Amino acid sequence: MVYIETKMLQTEKEDVISLSKDIQEILERSGIQNGILTVEAPHSTVSLMATTDHGYRVCEDVREELKRLVPSRVDFKHEESPDDAAGHIKSGLVGTSVTMIVKEGRLMAENKRGILLLEYDGPRRRMVHVCIVGE
Repeated sequence: MVYIETKMLQTEKEDVISLSKDIQEILERSGIQNGILTVEAPHSTVSLMATTDHGYRVCEDVREELKRLVPSRVDFKHEESPDDAAGHIKSGLVGTSVTMIVKEGRLMAENKRGILLLEYDGPRRRMVHVCIVGE
């Protein structure tokens, strides 16, 4: 069985948003008990990350460290705007999809890792696609 659902959300500049509860609710609606779940954000200045999802401080650390690693600057060769160009690079480095294993209707990593959406531009209306394949 294949189940696909799209979630829409509104972001703000440099948001870090936990999608963990939303993804679990989508998984429950799918009825799939065992399989693979993939989350994809089809945007060039957004990333998805699977990491610990225990509070705002994790989100702060992720946001600040990515700004340090790839700062906005005016000398990017493909500059549309300093923030936009930096966002393209961050998105490429971090990635735009996350895949996790589903067992007995739950994400196997649910108590260890969550799924975060990282916005490098914004404010924007974004979509996230969830595809679950299994039985």
